[in-house]
Amino acid sequence: MELTKEYFDEQLNKLLTKDDLNQRLQNVATKDDLNQRLQNVATKDDLNQRLQNVATKDDLKDFATKDDLKAFATKDDLKAFATKDDLKAFATKDDLKDFATKDDLKAFATKDDLVAMESRMDTKFASKDDFQHLNVRINALDIKITELNETVQEINTRDLLDSKGFASSIVDHDNRLKVVEKLLKVNT
Repeated sequence: MELTKEYFDEQLNKLLTKDDLNQRLQNVATKDDLNQRLQNVATKDDLNQRLQNVATKDDLKDFATKDDLKAFATKDDLKAFATKDDLKAFATKDDLKDFATKDDLKAFATKDDLVAMESRMDTKFASKDDFQHLNVRINALDIKITELNETVQEINTRDLLDSKGFASSIVDHDNRLKVVEKLLKVNT
């Protein structure tokens, strides 16, 4: 194939221009777009601040547990004893002064209270699914950015190879022209 001006023009028309590249990049999210979207995501500090008001094991250690209550006698336990002499083995009111009463236990959270608190917590914090969804979207954007970077690199490599080829062709033409000029000078 002969390297002519038409051939070079045809090859140049096939190359991607900066405007073409900019037009393709308009739909790609920028760092600012990602940062803006990430501003609404709860941070570790936000979660820690909210968790400061949640009861811990240390906060609950002074509460009566099921095992604590198992040590007390029930009405059914008392029915088995028929005589006053048998009842002497049980604790008296004086013995029970230091133990929590039902009224004392009303001041503590019940299972229902804890379930209600847990449901309120679920609505205040981001769920694992929310974070997984964001991770999937971020990974997809990373893949698209990587693909775009690879495309730009391919264009740059192709542009460099074309430039080297054009330069080589021009040098070849220049050398041929010099040879022809020398031949013309020798023949004249």
